Amino acid sequence: MPPTLRIGCCGWSYLNEHDFDDLLTQPYRSKLQAYAQLFPVVEINSTFYRLPRLSTAEKWRAEADDIAPAFEFTVKAYQGITHFHRFKGKEAIAQFNTLTELCRALRVRVLLFQSPASFTPTKVNIEAMQKFFRTIDRGSLLCAWEPRGRWYDEPARIADVCASCKLIHCVDPLRNDPALAQSVAYYRLHGFGKPSMYRYDFSREELQRLRRIIQALPTSTKDVYVFFNNVECYRNGRECMHMT
Repeated sequence: MPPTLRIGCCGWSYLNEHDFDDLLTQPYRSKLQAYAQLFPVVEINSTFYRLPRLSTAEKWRAEADDIAPAFEFTVKAYQGITHFHRFKGKEAIAQFNTLTELCRALRVRVLLFQSPASFTPTKVNIEAMQKFFRTIDRGSLLCAWEPRGRWYDEPARIADVCASCKLIHCVDPLRNDPALAQSVAYYRLHGFGKPSMYRYDFSREELQRLRRIIQALPTSTKDVYVFFNNVECYRNGRECMHMT
């Protein structure tokens, strides 16, 4: 049986809903409600820069429920945990606890942690991650981790950290393979090129390659999340959704 595939984008704020007027079948009050008619899931990455009020998260959930009660949010963890405190100390734990309140309000299943390239695969950093993930109360949350930089020179270390910390290895599958097979795959596609990889439009051939990667996943993979994080994310995401 193929895995359940959820395709979405990293945020809804840049959506020009009028580009999709012919696809929007319900009246909408916000960009989020328009987005929820186009995609089954969204990754909130504004939480990486600033944690919203709980009332804001509750409003987002209510807006989505009015359009599609099964609509799913995932959340990118606040940079205070990963970049400032680097998984260390009471403040990182406190920030995680605030995140879990937001995740409960949004009915989030997956919380993503993205570490910076400067967070290299050293013994000190690995031990900090292991202590952090042993300490937190994640409840039913699944935690994904997107390492950057030199970690990909040592994929066995990524696999060890994911296993010891019970993390989903998040990758851009057009760049890297997951370090280990898991029941949930979490993909983030950023694009290629300079000056910015985000100013990218994925070709049909690249999207077809992505679909082949998903089709080749082992049967042990039950759920696949795919998030586009590029300037043409909404159009690329819709095209990918309708490929077979």
